[in-house]
Amino acid sequence: MKLGQLVMGPAGCGKSTYCLEIYKNLISIKNSVTIINLDPSIENLEYPDSIDIRDLVKIEDVMEEFSLGPNGGLIFCMEYFMDNLAWFDFQINLKNKNNLIFDLPGQIELYTHNSLIRDFSNYLKKTTEINLYSIFLMDCQFIGDLGKFFGGTITALCCMLSIEIPHYNVLTKIDLINHIPYSVLEKFLFPCNELFF
Repeated sequence: MKLGQLVMGPAGCGKSTYCLEIYKNLISIKNSVTIINLDPSIENLEYPDSIDIRDLVKIEDVMEEFSLGPNGGLIFCMEYFMDNLAWFDFQINLKNKNNLIFDLPGQIELYTHNSLIRDFSNYLKKTTEINLYSIFLMDCQFIGDLGKFFGGTITALCCMLSIEIPHYNVLTKIDLINHIPYSVLEKFLFPCNELFF
């Protein structure tokens, strides 16, 4: 049985770094892992042994040809990808790996205002034997601003409800929050029901 994790989160939260580190750990243990980059706007990053949407469609070409901005170009690329899932199926069968890491774009519109990621998840559930789960990454610096934190957690909840697969939330960049007192951080590490009632 194959395992697949859909790695989601806002732009800049560390999705690509997470994918690379998970890849390094899994490759040393199982040697049966590949990264599927579904972010056509990612720059200067080449994953080892990967399947890359940029081999199918390039966002720069789409933006130029159709006079689209970055978000419109990204949505077009994802729609093009969904229209060409035979290409994806061929790539997956060619790799034949048991652990798949899907690096998804950071534009939240793809999860909240659009069904493309949900449709892709449903496609995987129906046509493959991949046990899927999602990982939502959120920059831990949001802890310092409760408005941003609640906005991020509500976005994570929307993603979880939209995709309808097991879901995990992860705070990233924990090493960068030395300006937040431990008493504030402790509330997030050890939640207490009394805080909410």
